[in-house]
Amino acid sequence: MYPVLFRIGGISIYSYAVLLTLAFIIGTFGVSRGGKRASLPVEKLLGMAMWILVASLVGARLLFILIELPMYLADPLSVFNVRSGGLSFHGGLIAGIAAGLWYTHRQRLPQGKVADLVAPFLAFGYGIVRIGCLLNGCCFGIPANLPWALPGATTDSTLRHPTQLYAFLAGMIIFALLLWRKNKTRFNGQLFLEFILFYSIYRFFIEYYREVSAYAGILTLGQSVSLIGAVGAYVVIRVWPLGRRNPA
Repeated sequence: MYPVLFRIGGISIYSYAVLLTLAFIIGTFGVSRGGKRASLPVEKLLGMAMWILVASLVGARLLFILIELPMYLADPLSVFNVRSGGLSFHGGLIAGIAAGLWYTHRQRLPQGKVADLVAPFLAFGYGIVRIGCLLNGCCFGIPANLPWALPGATTDSTLRHPTQLYAFLAGMIIFALLLWRKNKTRFNGQLFLEFILFYSIYRFFIEYYREVSAYAGILTLGQSVSLIGAVGAYVVIRVWPLGRRNPA
């Protein structure tokens, strides 16, 4: 594991932060380029990207704190320590969607078209960030006796499922699927719903191999949210807008 990618003088440059920044830059560039082709105002798309970035980071951190609340109540100052991990993708996704809907409504941008521009790069960025998780030693899997098993963290030599690599591969596969599907949808916004569907299916099954502590009955919390997301996205795709192309 390489939580610190390199140092400049006395300043440590963390792997997770570098990969997160790289994912954001690639995603912003891709959405801006696609928006230009679709005759959308690039400056507004850049503004949206900044709002989504901030909202996603805050939402991801807040949900993680709520999930692990007893730990943070025992050590309140650890709320501010994000160098060892501590972000929930579901929290970031929900907050990012909310910020995107608010911004596009305020700026009178076509929400469906913008969402479809974002979807492939959201999948791509997710995969890139999971490489950051691998280097950071977080989001690791359960112990495994497999040829490709890896240590989970710098302080733990136990060989585990490299779920971060599974996540990277899933992100790249979903990215490719969405690029293939982008001209095959019935309505604007469908591609983003397909991202929710594909991601939720992947996340439901990968949870069986992740080291998790939060449960909702017989399912993990991640599986419960993913089940809701998958069913919800599938139902909306099937019934809305009943085959008609939505200009928004």
